[in-house]
Amino acid sequence: MKKQAKWGLSLFGIGLFALTACSGEDAGTSEDGEVTLTLWNRYPELRVPFDELIANFEEEHPGIKIEKQDLPLGSHEAQFQTALSENQLPDLFTTAADLRELVDVGAVHSLNEVFTDDVKEQFYEGTWGENFTELDGDVYVFPFVSPQSGAFILYYNEDVFDQLGLTEEDVPETWEEFQEIGSYIYEESDGAIHALSWNNEAWSNEGVMNQMATAISPDTAWRHDFKVGLPSYATPGLIETAEYLKTLFDDGVMTPNSMEVDTAAAEASFIAGQSAFWISGNWTGTQLVQSNGFENWGVAPMPTKDGNPYYYPAGRQVDGMHVNANTENWEEAKTFLEYSLDHLHEELYVKTGTAIPAKMDVGGEAPYPQYEDIKQLQEELAITIPKPEQRNLETIEFQRDVSSRREFTGVGEPVVGYLSGAIPDIEAQLKEMDATAVEIFETTLEDHPDVSLDDFIFPNWEPFTPYTLDDYEELE
Repeated sequence: MKKQAKWGLSLFGIGLFALTACSGEDAGTSEDGEVTLTLWNRYPELRVPFDELIANFEEEHPGIKIEKQDLPLGSHEAQFQTALSENQLPDLFTTAADLRELVDVGAVHSLNEVFTDDVKEQFYEGTWGENFTELDGDVYVFPFVSPQSGAFILYYNEDVFDQLGLTEEDVPETWEEFQEIGSYIYEESDGAIHALSWNNEAWSNEGVMNQMATAISPDTAWRHDFKVGLPSYATPGLIETAEYLKTLFDDGVMTPNSMEVDTAAAEASFIAGQSAFWISGNWTGTQLVQSNGFENWGVAPMPTKDGNPYYYPAGRQVDGMHVNANTENWEEAKTFLEYSLDHLHEELYVKTGTAIPAKMDVGGEAPYPQYEDIKQLQEELAITIPKPEQRNLETIEFQRDVSSRREFTGVGEPVVGYLSGAIPDIEAQLKEMDATAVEIFETTLEDHPDVSLDDFIFPNWEPFTPYTLDDYEELE
């Protein structure tokens, strides 16, 4: 799903809310026996559909009431950790922290009673995995979104296409074609329209870079080479992609203010017809139609260097819901989860078109016709890749340790610096980051005797082929 939303409840608010949620032997139970479950939702896009789901649930279950609190955007991580450390979480809460951390401190309830083997088979391949929805084989997350979500795709403005005499056949598949159509659009519009809206946000640049680069360097999936087992920040794919984006910016194919605007402003430029193309994820369809009333658009894969396919690592981020391990109303919480199994994915995702639901064969009608096109692209582009934690749980703590020792995260910030002119040589910059990342990785290995380089090498992995549980077993 789109970049992490933020927990924003004040500490004062957390305390008051938690007292209501958790204190006393009869917490959540009224004198007439009605049980009230408390639920924190951190997803802004789910506020209204969650209300609808809860209203329908309460109508069918008059003895159970759910008090939902929508948390505002803000600095959520520190505040969530505070609530966690004070044992003040509500009965149910949407995902916000590392699963291993939550299980280690006894914060989340096992959901094995709800997610039996038969139920789990109703979900997409890749939904169930270590430190994703499960830990040590036990389920702790009610999964919302399909792991086959999150791939960046190309949106094109059909109003602009109509104005300039372009058709679906003109949607570019290669970098060269994109530059050619960029020149055409600029000239035919007398400089009023540019080809591509762009932005200065690192997370967005990071996503485009890592995915587009797989068409050139497929062995590296999001900064890690699973053939040699080491971090990889300076692949030919990443370097060439950065240089290509710089060319688009310098040649005016991107909108001139690209390094001055965020994703919201760039998307608004696309909607206004100031650019013909916009690159974003599966969540954008809902934003275009429901938030902005813009319906005349289409989707396609991003163009790549030679038109070769690219991929996104399926299941990079889990979106779902936990139950507090300390809830005094487990039976009522379980009733809500069982109701949600039949209704949540349709209400929250299909009817809104926000994302692809984790459960297969969900009914309901999407609010805009392009939803099925987006769904099909996500299923083609988001592919399961090897996960070291599936092979060795000790790699979870190891990777956390590696991250804490590194002063940088990804390639998004350097690319923004390169496009804006602050970084003159992106190849040198990425190679320096690569050397540092490898050194930290190898040094950290020495401090984790239960982890080895072999945990990160997957010789039976073929990029563009989904990596399955059978593939892990083959390595044992």
